[in-house]
Amino acid sequence: MDLGMNLELEQKQELIMTPRLKMAIELLQYNNQELAEYLTNQLAENPMLEQEEEQEWETRLEHHYDSYPGQKSAGVSGGRGESFESFTAYQPKLLEHLESQLCEVLAEEEMEVGCCIINNLTEEGLLDISLEEIAGQLQQKVSFVQQVLLKIQKLDPAGIASRNVKEALLIQLESLGVETNLAARIITGYWEKIENISLDQLCSELGAEPQDILTAMQQIKNLQPRPAEAYHSSQRKTHYLSPDMIIRKHQGQYRVELNNSYQPTIHINPRYYEMLRQNSSDETGEYLQDKFKSALWLIKAIENRRMTLVKIGEVLVEKQREFLEKGIRYLKPLSMREVAEAIEMHESTVSRAVRGKYIQTPCGLFTMKFLFASGVGNVASASIKALIVEYISQEESNSPLSDSSLAALLEKNEGLSISRRTIAKYRRSLNIPSSVQRKKWSPG
Repeated sequence: MDLGMNLELEQKQELIMTPRLKMAIELLQYNNQELAEYLTNQLAENPMLEQEEEQEWETRLEHHYDSYPGQKSAGVSGGRGESFESFTAYQPKLLEHLESQLCEVLAEEEMEVGCCIINNLTEEGLLDISLEEIAGQLQQKVSFVQQVLLKIQKLDPAGIASRNVKEALLIQLESLGVETNLAARIITGYWEKIENISLDQLCSELGAEPQDILTAMQQIKNLQPRPAEAYHSSQRKTHYLSPDMIIRKHQGQYRVELNNSYQPTIHINPRYYEMLRQNSSDETGEYLQDKFKSALWLIKAIENRRMTLVKIGEVLVEKQREFLEKGIRYLKPLSMREVAEAIEMHESTVSRAVRGKYIQTPCGLFTMKFLFASGVGNVASASIKALIVEYISQEESNSPLSDSSLAALLEKNEGLSISRRTIAKYRRSLNIPSSVQRKKWSPG
C-alpha cells in the first residue's frame, strides 16, 4: 500500500458565492418597497452615492394622472380597465397559490403527480387520497409519488398535503429552524391524549424539566393543525400594495414599466468624486476608492435588475396577450422555464425575480406568479374556474349542473378533458355549493 504524499494540479469549475453575487441575488428578489429601503440605507452609508433631486410633488402628481389615457377628463375611474377595482389586489385561492409554487420545486416529469396531489386536498389542506391510489391513477411507482409529496409538503403554507394532523404539525416544527425535538416527541406520542395528560406525567415519561415541557407546548400551540388555515388567515389581513411592474396599453401596444415612484434615484456624488481624484494616493483616497467601486457596482446591479424584470414583463405581455385584452377567462398556462428560455436566463433567476412582486395590468393587480399559471392543455386553471362560474351562472335554477355535467360540457365545448373530482375541487375552491345544494336553495 502506497502511503506517500503526492502533489497534483487539478483544474475544475465551480461557482463561488461572493458577497457581491449574494447581494445581487437579493436585490433581484427585493420588491420595490424593500429596494427603496435598501437604497435609502446605502445613501446613508456611502458618501459616493447621491440621490437625484425630486420634482415638485405637484408636477409628479400631474404627470401621474397624465400617464393614464383620458384620466383628466374622466376622473379616477376614466379609461377602460382603470377603475378602482383594477387597483385592488387579486387574492389567489389556495389551489392557485400552490400551483404557482410547483415549478419552483418540481421537475417537469413530476408536475403531473404534483397537480394530482394538490387537486386532492381537503378544505383543511390535508391529502384525502392514498399514495397508492395516485400511483395507480397515473401509472407511477408509489416511491415516486412519495418523493413528489415530500417536496410539496415544504411549500407555503408549511405542512400542506400532509396525510394527517400529526404529520402536518411535525412538518411545521421542522420548518421552524429551532430545537423542536421535545415538541416532536410530545406530538408523536401524546397528541391524541394531550388535553388529558398532566405536566408531571409528561416530565416523568419524557425525562424533561417542567420549563422545557412548557416551552415545547408553546411551540405546539403556535402550530396550525389545518395547514390551509395558515394561508387563509394571511389572505384575510389587510394589505396595502404597490405594484412593482405596470403594463399599460398605449396606441394599441402594451408597454412594460417598473414602478419606481417610491425608489430614490441614485448617482455618483460629484463633490466626493472630485475629492477622490485629488487624493487618490492617501488614506482618504483609498477609502473613497473603495466606496466608489461599491457605488458603481450598486448602480450596475440596479440596472441589471431593471433589465431582467423588463425582459420578463415583455415575455409575459407576449405570452398572455389574450388575458390582458379579455381577462382571466383567457389566461394561458405558462411555466418559468418557458420565460427563462425566452430571455436566455436560468429558471431560478426568473423565479427569484418574480417572487413577492405585484404587477398592475388592465385587468387588475395580481402577483406576478399568478401569470405563471398551470392548467389543462392550453387553458390555465384560473380560466377553467372562470368557465365553471360562467356555466353555473347560466344554468337553470330547477336543474343545476352536476360536476359530471360540467366536466362533459367542458370537454364538448372547450375540448378540455377534466375529471369530475377535479371539477369538484375547483368548484369548492370557488365556494360554490354542490348542484344538490344549489337546487335546494333556488327560489321556487
